[in-house]
Amino acid sequence: MKKHIYSISLLFFILINNTNAQDYLSFYNLKDYVIQTQDVSPIYLPKYKVNIGTPLNTGFNLNSDIKISDILVESGNNLKIDFNNLNSVAAEANAVVTDIVANIFMLGFKTKKGSITFFANAKSNLAWEFTKEFTNVAANGFGESFALTAEKIGFTSYSEIGVGITRTFLEDKLAIALRLKSLSGIAQASLEDDAQFSLDINPANFLWTVNTTNATVNTSGVSDTENLSFFGKNGGFGMDIGLAYELNNKLSFEFSMNDLGSITWEDNVTNYNLQDVTNGVYSGFDFQNSGNIETEIEDALNNVLGATETQESFKTKIGSRTFFSAKYKLSEKNILRATYFSNNNPYINIKPSFGLGYNRALNKATYGIVASTGGNNGGFRLGANLAVQLGFLQIYTALEDISNIGGKVQEANTANFRFGMNFLFGYKGKSKNIEEEDDKEDKLEISE
Repeated sequence: MKKHIYSISLLFFILINNTNAQDYLSFYNLKDYVIQTQDVSPIYLPKYKVNIGTPLNTGFNLNSDIKISDILVESGNNLKIDFNNLNSVAAEANAVVTDIVANIFMLGFKTKKGSITFFANAKSNLAWEFTKEFTNVAANGFGESFALTAEKIGFTSYSEIGVGITRTFLEDKLAIALRLKSLSGIAQASLEDDAQFSLDINPANFLWTVNTTNATVNTSGVSDTENLSFFGKNGGFGMDIGLAYELNNKLSFEFSMNDLGSITWEDNVTNYNLQDVTNGVYSGFDFQNSGNIETEIEDALNNVLGATETQESFKTKIGSRTFFSAKYKLSEKNILRATYFSNNNPYINIKPSFGLGYNRALNKATYGIVASTGGNNGGFRLGANLAVQLGFLQIYTALEDISNIGGKVQEANTANFRFGMNFLFGYKGKSKNIEEEDDKEDKLEISE
């Protein structure tokens, strides 16, 4: 047993000191041990009668084609934002995707045929896709012609409260799960689909020719941040569904879709609009004789582009995530799991990921590794996870990539970790005979 304690402790401290990772595959492999895995699959068959989540459960994900050092560069003893450097390293298409989840409250009960859970979460996510044209404008300003035709961005912050039920059928071979969620939008900002803006500058006479299509930014809670509330007036509905089937004692399959739903934004809404313009011409004005340059520019934009502000309500999807996995039991303690993950982001396209994981399952703990690939960053990643029970206290952590332990933060462009603490009561796991066999196996491992 000491052998397991030492190895688990070492793995835990390695995990919490590393933040370079991606996707959710390592966290997904903690299923049936950690109640918060319902954030990625609603199917939950707990080993304890009562599961209580604390507010210390947090997850953070960042995937970016740009490193911190690409835009923050050293200038003497300080750091400065350098758009010229960013423009020099940017690709033709670049993406930044982040999401944060905080489990405010979670309470789960083991039932005779599954489980029932109650929960409250706060979530925020950002998806931004920008082109080389955008970084060129950021670095050089409006001094030359450009066309922004593929820019996409969306930010959403919301809370959810709900109830989840998992029920088994066919002698516990089939499990069906459903979570229903009431959503409250906190803040939102997004660019309309297929928004386009182009500017052609004639160097001979400095005439500006402008073209715009769907150039609208919808916002809620942005212009008045002081009145943001966890239970806002922007309502919505969401749901998670899951299905698992045990083919035999060794092999089982699972499918789940989370975060199916949308929010209608009606409170503190501002829409920033530019009318559709085809070859609109702006001829400039006399800076020297102008009484108010700011007014002149504003009037010019209004005349050519028709810039307006409105307060029209709008609806956005929260972005679903799909998992499909196959689990194979090598033995009672050793489990292999192959997983497919797709992030159906409502703003930008994200490539799917694939993972193959191994977990060592003990009576009151599990630890494992996950090899994965795919996603927008591609490449090969090796992740790790751990959940351990210390009396009634459970601690867990999961990371998607442990290859750069101790690496420089400014050189990182990915980070994905989950960690937390729960209280578990009333263990209803393996039978006494199986536990005795496990103890014999542990003693044999130690003696070896």
